[in-house]
Amino acid sequence: MKQTTLKDHLLFAMPSIGDPRFDRSVIYMLAHDDEGAMGFILNRPAEGLTLEDIGAKLPASVGQSGLKNLPVFIGGPVQGEQGFIIHSADYPPQTPIVQEETLVGVTQSLEILIDAAQARGPQHMRLLLGYTGWGPGQLEGELQENAWLTCPANLQDIFTSKPKELYAACVQRLGFDLALLSNEGGEA
Repeated sequence: MKQTTLKDHLLFAMPSIGDPRFDRSVIYMLAHDDEGAMGFILNRPAEGLTLEDIGAKLPASVGQSGLKNLPVFIGGPVQGEQGFIIHSADYPPQTPIVQEETLVGVTQSLEILIDAAQARGPQHMRLLLGYTGWGPGQLEGELQENAWLTCPANLQDIFTSKPKELYAACVQRLGFDLALLSNEGGEA
């Protein structure tokens, strides 16, 4: 049986997730195949933390631009000291994290910041520390345990200006009242 991919989907943590790192999380799935999955939490701003705070060796053009105030988000618990930039597809990929086509680009290259400081960058971008990751079959097991809801991703959700409201907005759009959902699942 062929596995259904969740690439370019959003995961919504169910109230029963049982892991505070993912409580009310909305995760953009960058990659998902038989080798595992990778994504980024979209709705966890690192309160008060900006690019200037974490970028000790920023190029002068970036450090002297408005980009120094770019907010930082917590992308997940894996490699939390590593920075990633999710960006709209209007910017050519610079050393992309995954090689296949996705809804957005993801890079760790400083070139994107230099280009953005010179008004040659993407229309949308988000700076994240860390990512979420699952080994082979791990996410599928969590889905069977009803830990997550899913739906296709869109750019408005990925780059929302109201990230703290994203969870409620997405769940409402799915038509669910989480207070009424069961933590038990089954198979037909």
